[in-house]
Amino acid sequence: MGLFNYSTVERVNSQSAGLGKFRILGDKFLRIMSVATILIVWQLTASLELLELPSPIKTLRVFTDLIISGDPLYSRTLPEIVWASLQIVIKACTASIVVAVCLGILMGAVQPLRKYFEAILEMLRPIPPLAWIPLSYVMFANTGSPTEYVQIFVVFVGAFFPILLNTIHGISMVNRIHLEAAHTMGAAPRQVLLQVMLPAALPSIFNGIRVGFGVGWMSIVAAEFVGGKLGIGYYIWSSYSVGGRTAEIISGMVAIGIVGSLINKAILLTEKRLVPWR
Repeated sequence: MGLFNYSTVERVNSQSAGLGKFRILGDKFLRIMSVATILIVWQLTASLELLELPSPIKTLRVFTDLIISGDPLYSRTLPEIVWASLQIVIKACTASIVVAVCLGILMGAVQPLRKYFEAILEMLRPIPPLAWIPLSYVMFANTGSPTEYVQIFVVFVGAFFPILLNTIHGISMVNRIHLEAAHTMGAAPRQVLLQVMLPAALPSIFNGIRVGFGVGWMSIVAAEFVGGKLGIGYYIWSSYSVGGRTAEIISGMVAIGIVGSLINKAILLTEKRLVPWR
């Protein structure tokens, strides 16, 4: 065979692989450039004193010190401060997933039940999670630690509706032919639910969980602004109240973004393992 005697399939595969590598390199380059653009604009803004912002280098130094040595005013490292908020989010979102998925399955599968709850949920859904804070302080006033219960409740509300709506959507969009086939083959209602409806709805449910965790993570930060004695939201707000701690404020915001991104990636990885057919 000659040196250049490739088959058509081999040439197409080779070209596709080359284009794929080029596309990946292009995507990485664009991501690097987007970060570089932000840093350049930030540096120019600080250098020209257009806004009272610390330089990226100074902020990075403060961010590193907060991670390693901690903040002397609070005697805690940045990971410890973030973990205090993350514990609340994990508790609240776990409860929200259990309640929202169970209710969503019932509402998606049973039409009269969906009609029964629909009016109530559509009235409550537009209410922002933070609007529940004053009422929740009244609700949990007699508990041992009302602030913690209020934060859990606010995060629960924030995560609940995205998970619920996506679960209802996933269940209601199950192919009716699959349901009829399962019934025809003698499957019990429990088998239809666990082996047909739930697997088909899992992609939509995971979408809701991703959105719910994102809203929950934002809600805890805002809830700690209003009332809190620990956590990343409290840290950012108290750093602002002290004054002259802009680098610490930005470091807290960067930590929020990093943790939010890691949560999203963790959920995507879990979905990839549990829903390999997507």
